[in-house]
Amino acid sequence: MARSKHLPDAEVWGSVGRSASLGDGGPRAAEEIADIIQELIITQRLTEGARLPSERDLAQMLSTSRPTVSQAIRILVVRGLVESRRGSGAYVSRRPEASLATSMHLLLNLNQDSAQKLNELRLWLELTGIARAIEFATEEEIARGRRALEQLRRSAGDTASWMSADTLFHSTLVWASDNPFLASIFESVHSTLIGYEYGDWVERGTTPRWLEREAADALMAVHEPILDALIERDVDAGRAAVLRHHEEMAEHLRAMRSAAAG
Repeated sequence: MARSKHLPDAEVWGSVGRSASLGDGGPRAAEEIADIIQELIITQRLTEGARLPSERDLAQMLSTSRPTVSQAIRILVVRGLVESRRGSGAYVSRRPEASLATSMHLLLNLNQDSAQKLNELRLWLELTGIARAIEFATEEEIARGRRALEQLRRSAGDTASWMSADTLFHSTLVWASDNPFLASIFESVHSTLIGYEYGDWVERGTTPRWLEREAADALMAVHEPILDALIERDVDAGRAAVLRHHEEMAEHLRAMRSAAAG
């Protein structure tokens, strides 16, 4: 797979540098720097193949030595999060939740009846996530939610685009929960389930009736209330909106099983 050489936004890495002051503390400093970079991969959702700044630049940003940064990169290589290429630099090799998503895909392939159980797990995670997001979301995170909702609206009529936009919308809101572990697990569950549900349509290049462009208003009607509750800081409304969305998704799963059985 081709790897992008795109450097992450300078402001993202610069903000890390401004908040870090670790010095040249040897192994402990290297571990701490590795943790900082790992957290950045998670919270900024750096994509697979994204290139990290050079060791020299990272050393300057983090006010430490190049050997300490080099050791931190090796730690991340061992963790499986970063790939080091001789003469080229270090790249994000996978997001931390990737292995979890792979396990979920395998489970679904082995036991398709587990889709309903996975849908239940998504509900529990999103109910918790939206409640926490209502409490902790910043104005910038709410603005990202608005942009994600607009992208979702524009995606109606294209199944592949909808898959990506739907995952982005729901994950954006749960990432506002101020809990990256919850958000990472939710994103893995949601992307796995939506891939299972819509995969055949994407492969065939078809669009189900309820995803056609003419159905955009109906689609938005089950997504807008989730964002509205976040904006209004209304936990009860948020939970109700998530439950309504879950019921819609459960109905689609039942319809899929009925069509397959028929």
